Amino acid sequence: MFSKYRLLPSLCLLALSVFSTHAQALTVDELAAQFESYKKQQALEFEKIRSENKALVAQNKTLKKALKNTQAAVENNAVAFETVADAFAESGGGSNWTNDTSIGGYGELHYTNLNTDGSSHEESVDFHRYVLFFNHEFNDKLRLFTELELEHSLAGEGKNGEIELEQAWMQYDITPNAAVRAGILLMPVGILNEIHEPDTFYGVDRNLVETKIIPATWWEAGLAGQYQFDNGLQVDAMISSGLELGNSYEIRGGRQKVSQQEANDPLFALRLKYTGITGLRLSGTLMHQTDMAQSSVNNAVDVGSGTLVETHAIYNRHIGPGTFTTKALFSQWFIDINDASKQGADNQTGYFLEPSYRMPTPYGDVGIYGRYSYLDYYKNGASEYDVWEGGLNWWIDKNVVVKADWQYQNKRNGLGDKRGFNLGLGYQFY
Repeated sequence: MFSKYRLLPSLCLLALSVFSTHAQALTVDELAAQFESYKKQQALEFEKIRSENKALVAQNKTLKKALKNTQAAVENNAVAFETVADAFAESGGGSNWTNDTSIGGYGELHYTNLNTDGSSHEESVDFHRYVLFFNHEFNDKLRLFTELELEHSLAGEGKNGEIELEQAWMQYDITPNAAVRAGILLMPVGILNEIHEPDTFYGVDRNLVETKIIPATWWEAGLAGQYQFDNGLQVDAMISSGLELGNSYEIRGGRQKVSQQEANDPLFALRLKYTGITGLRLSGTLMHQTDMAQSSVNNAVDVGSGTLVETHAIYNRHIGPGTFTTKALFSQWFIDINDASKQGADNQTGYFLEPSYRMPTPYGDVGIYGRYSYLDYYKNGASEYDVWEGGLNWWIDKNVVVKADWQYQNKRNGLGDKRGFNLGLGYQFY
């Protein structure tokens, strides 16, 4: 039993020895082959790593170049941003120009039905005016005001209408009370010449006194100064281009409208306006032009100096549910005319008195008015009229008005009485 168990380990050792010797001989050969295979594999891996490293180096160079370009672009953008920021700040905190620009306008449509004794019957419809305002504030002290007008709906060769630049002026506020203006300016005279939107006056058309004598609407190229006293007194002074009277000796026809205008002789204007009493407005204007015909270019017209005197008053008072208003205006030209055949051209006069009453209703304000006018003007001959008229305005909105008026024009010096009615629609927006 003992010998049996001693022999078993010996046999095991012998078998292990034989197996080990054979395994060791195989492992050496195999290891040699495996080593060669391993060297080849390592060479391939090394070549792959070297190729990848070469690619990474090239990619790194590209990234460095891109980074350098990006840094340069960032620096350029920073400079550009600072430039824009500076301009943004200098432009008044970066406000959009549209915030300082305003657009407005007005328009009026007329229907006319008038009979002229012994002559003709006038019945017409006319979109008399279409006007646009374009205004801009450059800063707190400097602003621009412009007004572009199309008259009678259609302009061009052989057409009734005109396109006119009626206003284009700059104003600079020197102080809160003092300002200067330059450009195409409305003349500081009368009630309608500066404020003539259709919702601001009675009657379908503008009154004949201011149309024929002043003559509204009247604008010139000039320079004006204005000062407003604290007590309600305002002073306006202006030097501008002037009228050029032709052979008709008509004041209205002497307007040149700043279109390649003769400017050999200027016109001087001075106006005083007082609004220091509630409900009352008083105003007076004096104008003078040394040569009414611009004679250096118009020697055919024998006329010298001319002076316009104009004054008006407006009084408003609340009575009952509405407001009672009275307007009165007087204007007269004194013209030095050396042609004896032009009797009446040297002294052209007009005045009117207009009471009115305006009251609110559930459907908009309604106003009624009456007006008496006296008119003595000249156009290829003297024309002297008494004009009686009355009518109503219905403001369907505060800036939209429907109008109707009846009038009788009595011609004192001959035939030509007119009578009839007018209808109108007007608006303004701003």
